[in-house]
Amino acid sequence: MNYLKKIFLFTLVLSFMSCDDYLDVNTDTDNPSIDQVSPDLMLAGAQTTTGDMFVTRMNQLGNVFSGSWGGNVVQFAGPFDQEFRYNVTNTFYNDIWDTMYIRTANFTYILDYTGNSKDYTRHHVAARVMRAFYFQYLVDIYGDLPYFGKHQLTDNLQVSYDSSESIYADLVSELNIALNQIANMPAGAEAMGTEDVTFGGDMEMWRKFANTIKLRILLRQSGITTGNTQTYIADELSGLTNADFLSAGENATMNPGYVNETGKQNSFYATYGFEANGNVRNGNNSVVGSEYLIELLKGTNTGVPDGRLSQLFRTNDAGVYQGIKQGDLLGNLPAGTTLSKLGAGLGVDQSSDANATRASYLMTSSESLFLQAEATERGYLTGATAESLFDLGVSQSFSLLGATQGTYLTQINGIVGLDYTGSFDNKLEGIITQKWLALSGTNGIESWIEMTRTGYPSTPLTETQTSGAKPIRLIYPISELSGNTANVPSQNTNDVFTSNIFWDVN
Repeated sequence: MNYLKKIFLFTLVLSFMSCDDYLDVNTDTDNPSIDQVSPDLMLAGAQTTTGDMFVTRMNQLGNVFSGSWGGNVVQFAGPFDQEFRYNVTNTFYNDIWDTMYIRTANFTYILDYTGNSKDYTRHHVAARVMRAFYFQYLVDIYGDLPYFGKHQLTDNLQVSYDSSESIYADLVSELNIALNQIANMPAGAEAMGTEDVTFGGDMEMWRKFANTIKLRILLRQSGITTGNTQTYIADELSGLTNADFLSAGENATMNPGYVNETGKQNSFYATYGFEANGNVRNGNNSVVGSEYLIELLKGTNTGVPDGRLSQLFRTNDAGVYQGIKQGDLLGNLPAGTTLSKLGAGLGVDQSSDANATRASYLMTSSESLFLQAEATERGYLTGATAESLFDLGVSQSFSLLGATQGTYLTQINGIVGLDYTGSFDNKLEGIITQKWLALSGTNGIESWIEMTRTGYPSTPLTETQTSGAKPIRLIYPISELSGNTANVPSQNTNDVFTSNIFWDVN
């Protein structure tokens, strides 16, 4: 059975569950029970059902909130209206919680499986690392969570909330367990191959990925100067070198064997590209570049054109790159102007099998290199210089998109916000801004979170917002308010702008 079929089978099993049932399904002789699915059959579905949400809805929200994407008001009435108004309620993007919190239970199931006597240590590593990857984002977006009682196979649906600090600490512990399992892999452990749709069973890549996630978790906390946080970060990173993290050409991706057929395409392409019959998706037409990002890439104010522009976006009907201010209702555009849609580097510019079947990105080498650059600048890592890591991160971004770099690194020298020179704050701004450029279109949620953490880059507020500030979090969804009433913390819409995640010291 190919893994797309396994994913479909697993999704079919999940379709009989309510959000509150988690993994508790009834046995039916005519339908597969979750108890009958071993980790080798579960893994591909677990990776894909979470990854689909990550590369679409989470990516979209982050690209909008971080200032990368605009709405095509030329063709649509009020695209991203609620996002541009910063109208964050308990129904706003609630599918992020409702999907991620529940579907990460699949990884817990893999870890808890006792259906046979086989040793699934390799599968446990993958499940443990992926669960940590997604729970970091849940903390970064929502704060405190029901964590230590998560995914309980019980009728007790009232699960207490745990502090985000304690969850972060446990995520690091979980990654350390995975790293120890890799280093001490039992001789009889079951092989893991194509069912691993991220690294194809390559445990060395899982080791590097785990370390890179760990680095990201620790760097989120780097602004905390109270208590023993700085010592804790230094101790956790002690002994690690650049060879321990994802490096040039090493990307964490997801591809269960996409084909250009309905329901089997790359999920990003299926949202922002074309249907299997070649018809254009609404997402392809509704998403355009923000004016701020496109003008920066054009070099309007810096004098340095960025070759990534032609890969991130397409020219408009007049053959030029034209963005729009977020929330602009055509008041600032001349009549007849059309806008620049997503481009070839993101694989949604034209209908093709190659675009429909390409892998989705979970973490790129650029992101890893920028994390290493910041950690080195802060004194947590030694080895390669922070500047060389920064330069390589920029170069990998161009390479990933298929863009021409030319003399870009030389040209940005001395331009604060784009280069790596000057004070610590200037260097940090350069690192985070270049990370924002590198992740545009592929991991917008990371860019928004990093913007919240550091304040960089300082992209404009939208034209239709009334809050005077960008959102820094989401609030708990209606499913928690109704299903976990006794434990969900009290919130209001003002918390979206004022209630910091614990690592946000701004």
